[in-house]
Amino acid sequence: MPKPIKFTYEKKESYRDAFFFIIVCEGQNREPDYFRFFDGMSSRVKVVPVESVEGNSSPSRLVANAIEKEEELDARADKDRLWFVIDTDRWRNQIHDIRQECSQRPHWEVAQSNPCFEVWLYFHAKSALPALEHLDRCNNWKPHLPNVIKGGFNPDFHPIVIETASENSKAAYSENGYFPEPGSTQLWRLAEELIPLIKKPLDILKAQFPPPEVIA
Repeated sequence: MPKPIKFTYEKKESYRDAFFFIIVCEGQNREPDYFRFFDGMSSRVKVVPVESVEGNSSPSRLVANAIEKEEELDARADKDRLWFVIDTDRWRNQIHDIRQECSQRPHWEVAQSNPCFEVWLYFHAKSALPALEHLDRCNNWKPHLPNVIKGGFNPDFHPIVIETASENSKAAYSENGYFPEPGSTQLWRLAEELIPLIKKPLDILKAQFPPPEVIA
């Protein structure tokens, strides 16, 4: 089967005084690929996805990855931002450790999905929760995406509707303490911080990138 067309755009060089928007991801592929779409979209901000190392996505390892990346970039707490993008399904009992670290660093934040990142991708196409038997099981969400989006979610162009995903997921959001309920994601909080930084180029590029084709 031929590969789908890869949509690209001319990346902009960041200004010397641009700030870093670091996104530490639990996964090695899907999450980093998604956020790479936005890197170079604006010269005001450098979006830096950080993938897990050799599949080690434990909270302690993610914190170490964050510290290493900040040191590598010479990131500053008074200027730059760092987000952890994490799932509930694998590390429920250890997520508190990351949040404890964030409480010591005001420029660190957490965007947690329950059960997994696919919840966020789903909201690029739909506004209401799906009729899945177990919303808390990631292995139900992953195969469901191709039933919602024709051809499945493509990180080469579908992130263009991040505003739609933010609005849909925020409207459907519910939580218990700081834990999102099954079928909820906190990624709209990250999106609300990122979108104003890339709004102008994002609007220009919308005419060049196809949105997800929703299956009725």
